[in-house]
Amino acid sequence: MDLAGVEVVGTSIAALATAFAVPRYRTAVDMGRCSQTLAAQDTVLLTHCHSDHVAGLVAWLSAHTRRHTGRPTRLVVPAERREPLTRALTVWPDLDGVRRRVDLEAVIVGARPGDTVELASGVARALPADHPVPSLGWALADSVTARPRLVFSGDGAPRLYHEQPELLDADVAIVDCSFVSEGSRVAARLSAHGHAADWNDLRPHMRCDELVLAHLPADLDPEELSRTFELRSTGPTLAAWWPAPVTTGSESP
Repeated sequence: MDLAGVEVVGTSIAALATAFAVPRYRTAVDMGRCSQTLAAQDTVLLTHCHSDHVAGLVAWLSAHTRRHTGRPTRLVVPAERREPLTRALTVWPDLDGVRRRVDLEAVIVGARPGDTVELASGVARALPADHPVPSLGWALADSVTARPRLVFSGDGAPRLYHEQPELLDADVAIVDCSFVSEGSRVAARLSAHGHAADWNDLRPHMRCDELVLAHLPADLDPEELSRTFELRSTGPTLAAWWPAPVTTGSESP
């Protein structure tokens, strides 16, 4: 997708794989799968360590350090997960080549809400997220003082943005919409995920210019999604990051 003049390439399917590449900043947000485009990104900003957001990390480390020598290799994770993730990658079988090429202790960086990370041609700021495991959102901007071009909420309950609407103040907010069906709103809240109806309620109060629903279910009923948002005509422009079948290898939304 072209979002606020920034190309975003990737996949986001609830419980299967989420990985976004933002080549403008040589950055990926999450690495639930790896591809040639994702492997070329120097920095990976993790929202959290659930498997559908990190399953492609080993492939990224291997491909990036081998095929993009001389470029930075950096993995930024919620601070509480830095040590266990470093231990896991230190003992990962047959990752010896990566461990010879880079120092994992230096590559893996912990972040907390409010921290900033320098990127190629920009900066990322870590945001809080409401999820059962240590989690972050990420705001990507051209400079520290510029309005974010993109905000990735990561997985989490939308109630946080009722309390702090400024967190999604950006040209584009890409948010978790794991649940769509009418009868699953309670399940969404119990699992601290987004539901289409919750975003529909919040939409008139949002500060972003465009809202992109991601992390959608693989069995999405597009008519049900349309019916939910027909109830609101105000708020940011709406788009959906459509769940393409992972078996095709396609990176198209």
